[in-house]
Amino acid sequence: MYGLWGFERLKLKMMVVMLLMLVLSLFEQNMSFSSPLNSEGLALLRFKQRVVSDPFSALSNWKEIDGEIDPCSWFGVECSDEKVVILNLKDLCLVGNLGPEFGKLENLKSIILRNNSFSGSIPQEVGELKELELLDLGFNNFSGPFPSDFGNNLSLTTLLLDNNEFLGNLAPEIYEVKMLSEFQVDENRLTDAATIPSCKTSGFPCIASISDCYSCHMMNE
Repeated sequence: MYGLWGFERLKLKMMVVMLLMLVLSLFEQNMSFSSPLNSEGLALLRFKQRVVSDPFSALSNWKEIDGEIDPCSWFGVECSDEKVVILNLKDLCLVGNLGPEFGKLENLKSIILRNNSFSGSIPQEVGELKELELLDLGFNNFSGPFPSDFGNNLSLTTLLLDNNEFLGNLAPEIYEVKMLSEFQVDENRLTDAATIPSCKTSGFPCIASISDCYSCHMMNE
């Protein structure tokens, strides 16, 4: 009888230990995924899911490795104080759209998506990024109304929207931001545009090297 009771007590102790280990594991996972880098990394991975074509495999290293997410090591991503502050994916012929996950990247200071083929509307969450100083969406296929919250963003100093398909009127406050359009360009940008071959077609509006232009063109055939 005593032997049976001792065995049951041992089983109970083992169950308690296993339960404590499970709780500790869940707690550690929660702490890990609640860190700024992991939440920002998850947001960037959701953005990657919206990219339906990546002809140069620019986002190939955007992935979880051994259960860890480190966006600071990803192509086109720059960090400061372990926070994602710059997203620079220009001239890559990426095809896709933007989603509300950008609202999780609250430390972003620069978003540069120039010369790709992103389409659809710009999510309202981008306009709510209070740290954003530079937004370059030129040479894409964005359309629809422009988020009105950009007029309230005191940090935004440069807004580049040339060669898109925006519909509707921009808020008057937007015109107080330095803007680049087909009719208003700075001298440096105008010089660059004159010397770089253009890949802009109905499918892939890109400005890149001659070899990249050929690749973009062949994908459009």
